[in-house]
Amino acid sequence: MAGPTHKARLGKKLRGKPGNMAEVRGILWYALKRAQGILDTATENDETLKACHAVGQLAGQYVKLLEIGELEARLAALEAAMGNPVC
Repeated sequence: MAGPTHKARLGKKLRGKPGNMAEVRGILWYALKRAQGILDTATENDETLKACHAVGQLAGQYVKLLEIGELEARLAALEAAMGNPVC
């Protein structure tokens, strides 16, 4: 029987490395395009509503990610101009 320490190590191993912004942006864009394709071909009301919901959720997250990326770029430019990076 596996003890709690084994489960904790296994959990850490399964988590993997954190992704980066470009990777997440690509995944969100792919998912958004897939949801849009489903919305375009949906024949049932239920399927249409689910696709609409998915498109709305994904679009909101995509916009937030773009805003964060823009803010990070602006902060990096300011830090470079000041010659005093915070991080």
